[in-house]
Amino acid sequence: MRRLPVPTIQPLVTIVTPCYNSAQFIEDTIQSVLAQTYPNIEYIVMDGGSTDGTQAIAERYAERLTLVSERDRGQTHAINKGWQRAKGDILAWLNADDLYYPETVEKAVTYLTTHPDVGWVYGYGHSLDINGQPMPFRHPVYAWDYQKLLNLGCYIVQPTVFLRRDVFQQSGPLTEELHYCMDYEYWLRIGRQYPAALVPEIRAGVKIFRATKSRSGGYKRIVEIEAMLRSYGASDLPAPMHHEWAMAALREGIHYLRSGRWTEGRKTLSQAGRYPHTLPRAIAKLLFNAVVPPRLETKIRRAWLHADVVS
Repeated sequence: MRRLPVPTIQPLVTIVTPCYNSAQFIEDTIQSVLAQTYPNIEYIVMDGGSTDGTQAIAERYAERLTLVSERDRGQTHAINKGWQRAKGDILAWLNADDLYYPETVEKAVTYLTTHPDVGWVYGYGHSLDINGQPMPFRHPVYAWDYQKLLNLGCYIVQPTVFLRRDVFQQSGPLTEELHYCMDYEYWLRIGRQYPAALVPEIRAGVKIFRATKSRSGGYKRIVEIEAMLRSYGASDLPAPMHHEWAMAALREGIHYLRSGRWTEGRKTLSQAGRYPHTLPRAIAKLLFNAVVPPRLETKIRRAWLHADVVS
């Protein structure tokens, strides 16, 4: 384990928000950063040349943030550019549809300054819908365990991560070739030299809706994750992702068949049976989604969540 420099008393924290055509969400995200109880923050908004008014919204807060608006090669490239120009001792990124709670940064800094041997921290995320309302989804989070991260799946909630600048400098930037799992790969990469710490007090709001990468990536996303994990020595997808594989392959295969791409459709559908025990549930889920409108499904899930909380 590498020994890290002792932090300053009140280190500068650089937060980067990558965005592109995010006018629907960006103001709430910006305000959540500017409302932090921790005062020493450098905030950089990396806009990829939006055309929907995102820039105009960010410019309203020009006195309290740095806006860089220029074409980039995607989200990962924008984050890397922001971190490369950062002046902070501690780095983080907050996507344009996620939120910090008022004490998020303060809790992260407090832990890092009192634990100088810890290179980075993470906490818990609260799932929100597109309107910022609580969602009936709980992202499982565990204490730091590298093998569990590799073999069980990504249990680290990205917007809760804060890392020391030295970790970034020693480990290098995020991998731009990865579109869906650049964060997961980065946790595995930096975690080999710098074990992380789970800090329950660090919390963030994570919006989950159909257009997000985690929901819209489908089969391409899970294939990318598998290839990335194999490059780190994993022999197979984590067991919790087997059902996701079946769902993604079924949806992708059906999409190909509907568009007349029979060869791709048959090939992809054949992959759905890779984990046979997951097929009944996956098929039932597809049928449920075909019959039940998304809004009704959300209401049903909220009712289950409420019943679970009450009980």
